[in-house]
Amino acid sequence: MRRFELPLTWQTLLSLSLLCWVASFSHEVTHHVAGWLVCGEVGRMSLNRFVLDASCTGPWPLSTAAGPALSYLMMWLGAWMVWRGKRPLVGFAMVVAYIPFLRLLTAAMGGGDEGVLMRLAFPDSGHWPALALVLALSLPPLIVCFRALANRRRIAVFFAAFLIPLIPLLPIPSRDGVWYGEWLAGNQMLPNLFGVPWSVWAAHLTMAMLCLCALLLLFPRAPALVSPARTLNPIR
Repeated sequence: MRRFELPLTWQTLLSLSLLCWVASFSHEVTHHVAGWLVCGEVGRMSLNRFVLDASCTGPWPLSTAAGPALSYLMMWLGAWMVWRGKRPLVGFAMVVAYIPFLRLLTAAMGGGDEGVLMRLAFPDSGHWPALALVLALSLPPLIVCFRALANRRRIAVFFAAFLIPLIPLLPIPSRDGVWYGEWLAGNQMLPNLFGVPWSVWAAHLTMAMLCLCALLLLFPRAPALVSPARTLNPIR
């Protein structure tokens, strides 16, 4: 495994935070589309939640599993890029974006998509199988990313890169309930496209554009970080 230095700057952290937002949208829209495919009717989606159409009786494990399946796929793809030295900064960012630590925390607290799935299989003891599943799927990408870092304060840089970008996103679930709770409950109609309010589309598209701009500024430095001819010099 070729090690690399992560440029831990405010620009990097901002880019990672924006990427976490975009990844969250991809996670939820995957749930949403899977729900439409299994139910035949479009449900409703907000900033970070989805519900199936009222006529669709469940449970539907496929729509629940679709979001985390995408998240873990992207985590492992990112870890593979880090392991192979194929644009490791991009791969590292992919692992960060799909919030492995938050998935671990949610599973430990008995929530999350994995908890819902395991409770379907083990109604009386779904918590521990869910936590074991999340550990098995999240820890390998985290270990690969940690081992690949060549920063002097590797532990601090690792946790800062994975946790600080989450801070601006933490209020979203509570605000989402205020802004879109009635919409998700079916008590309010909002102008929408494919079950997603136009305001949600606007928010996600705006964040995606900001994310793209930030990444274009950050990642041009990536080729220099993965030069196969030499060990990377520390970034001072």
